[in-house]
Amino acid sequence: MKNQTEFSATAATRSRSNFNVKTLIPRALIYASAAAIPAVAAAEAPTRADNIIVTGRKLSGGDFGEKSGIPLDQVPQGVQVLIAEDLIEQNVRSIGDALRSVPSANIGAPRTSAFQSFSLEIRGFLADQMRNGVRQRYFEDVDASATSNIERIEVLKGPSSVLFGQSAQGGIISIVTKRPEREFGGSLWTTFGTFDQKLGGFDVTGPISESAGLYFRANGEIERSGTFVDFQDIDRENASFSLTWNASKEVTAYLVTEWVERRTKRNPGLPVVGTIISNGVAEIPRERFLGDPGRSDLEAFAPLVQTWADIKLAANWTLTPRFSYSGFDTNFTQLRVRSVQADGVTVNRNGRFGKEDDNYTIGQIDLAGEFKTLGVRHSLLAGVEYDREFATFTQENIASVPPINALAPVYGVVGPRPFNFAFRLEDKIIGVAFYAQDIVDITSRLSLIAGLRHSRFDQTFAFSDDPLIDAADISEGEFDHTNYQLGGTYKFNDRWSAFGGYSTGFDIESTAGGRTRNGAPFDPEESDQFEAGVRHSSAQWRASASLFQIRRRNLLTADPIDPDFSIQTGEVRVRGVEFEGAWSPLEDLLLQGGYAFLDSEITQSNNGDVGQDWEETPKHQANIFLRYDIPQTPLQARIGANYVGRRQFSNADVDLFNGLIANSIIMPDYVTVDLGAAATLSKFRIDLALRNLFDETYYTREFNDFSVFPGEPRQFSARLSGNF
Repeated sequence: MKNQTEFSATAATRSRSNFNVKTLIPRALIYASAAAIPAVAAAEAPTRADNIIVTGRKLSGGDFGEKSGIPLDQVPQGVQVLIAEDLIEQNVRSIGDALRSVPSANIGAPRTSAFQSFSLEIRGFLADQMRNGVRQRYFEDVDASATSNIERIEVLKGPSSVLFGQSAQGGIISIVTKRPEREFGGSLWTTFGTFDQKLGGFDVTGPISESAGLYFRANGEIERSGTFVDFQDIDRENASFSLTWNASKEVTAYLVTEWVERRTKRNPGLPVVGTIISNGVAEIPRERFLGDPGRSDLEAFAPLVQTWADIKLAANWTLTPRFSYSGFDTNFTQLRVRSVQADGVTVNRNGRFGKEDDNYTIGQIDLAGEFKTLGVRHSLLAGVEYDREFATFTQENIASVPPINALAPVYGVVGPRPFNFAFRLEDKIIGVAFYAQDIVDITSRLSLIAGLRHSRFDQTFAFSDDPLIDAADISEGEFDHTNYQLGGTYKFNDRWSAFGGYSTGFDIESTAGGRTRNGAPFDPEESDQFEAGVRHSSAQWRASASLFQIRRRNLLTADPIDPDFSIQTGEVRVRGVEFEGAWSPLEDLLLQGGYAFLDSEITQSNNGDVGQDWEETPKHQANIFLRYDIPQTPLQARIGANYVGRRQFSNADVDLFNGLIANSIIMPDYVTVDLGAAATLSKFRIDLALRNLFDETYYTREFNDFSVFPGEPRQFSARLSGNF
């Protein structure tokens, strides 16, 4: 293990060892809530079996995801759910914001970053997004703020490849979109706030033909806002149109179409030196833009089409064919922050222009049903999946990007395109998978879950340093992978249950197209998780606590024979404990919160970093949210706080400034506090939000080893909505 020197933070992120009002009060609230979750479960009211309480709300019935068939209280690993109303009350402005209520989640970079999904993590590792039970490889990258069509967000903690296929190792963020309703209705809303925030949206639903059983839903949002970052605005649009067709008693068909688009500046973030590390001169203002306003445009758009049908073959058997297509197109000019020169304020940079065009098509056929053997009930799901993805990326390098003074920047020094052609990449992957899952009700109290998936992929990868690709640039490979899951739950009574299991996952995104020193293609990255925990659910109280270990294996690390190549012997492990819950001691009062302890370690590597904590994985995280409906008034008050502990900035052996190595830096902890209020008058409602009440300065890691993104400062917003 390398010796690490911990550097102190600047005055703006000064040591949190000194108590002050900004941190003492919210930390006390957070720690009190975490302690209260396992302690007050004795004060329950009778259970309502027809409802499942999730993040403090009642969500009628339901299974996890759109295809798992697993009741939420029988999922053998940690899971949390947020519904659309939670997103409004917690002033969620991006998917990362939604993860603030998940104790083990890393909320990632702010929405002023280029692509937030690259930084969303659960239990130390990246999390993938699903939409209506189908993986979205690119769609979510366009606009993390596109939440107007979300009915609920289900967060499954840990690898889950049996049903969902190749996915990030940390977990699943499963998004369920809004469905058409039988009665006509709708809503309009507008939001305005600090930094010239302006957006408006609509949602309308109802019957097209009741006699034909055809219903629709349409919604969308337009935003034209500034941000706290100099020169950076966010212009975005999203729209969706959905149909539900009850064709007969045996057949129900669904259609979901969406469009998302965003235009902004590609924000390079700020250097580590001058933000979380003192540069010896002055702190870099968090609003500072270190790109070039005229050469930093980012535009991205994506379509999504999903359709599926539930076809009842018999009383207990259903056939569900699914089809999903999503695209991703982006053009951007990016100036990147690199090391800092000896004066502490001059920042080296490089730059590129990129154009990406991706298409992802997936088809599935699922057969689900129930049967009994020897008096034991089985709930079986079996399916086959075909997916095809085709990605192209072209890059031009900017030959010479002048350094910039972070305290006195001069812009307009980068010329226009065309730049120097760098490379063209084409990646085509075709996959076929077979999977099966069986839920076995051994007794009325004990249920077991077993799942198996076998996947096979054929890949054609091309890389050329000129605009034309010829035969010599093309390589082909094939590989397969088998995943499985074993788990179960045991109900002690109507309120308490225990769960546990082992699950595996795999991902090919980080290894696709790579080759070893001998020319062999890399295998997929792998992950596995052991977890055991308990759950409680009643009318007034819901809570869960679990112990887990999750490993990420087959990571690329330096080949000891030739360090210009890599081998797959790297491994990272995270062990931890997680508590989360919600308590409603009074009809008008809700308290929810959670705590996670994450002990991460690089256990195998040839990069000299064995024994280091895994980057951007705090040992301690906690959150609390309180909502109070003031009796006999239309008013509601809300307060929330989040704590993120100290964490390793990077594991890279990269010189940032005068011998300062990236893997020696510890990012400081921070606390943010949010306030909210609402008033409902007939069909109209106003929601007020004050984010980051104490204007805490904090940072998250950028997508490289040189820079960070400042978190959003104190902001006020008001949302006006009306129903019809």
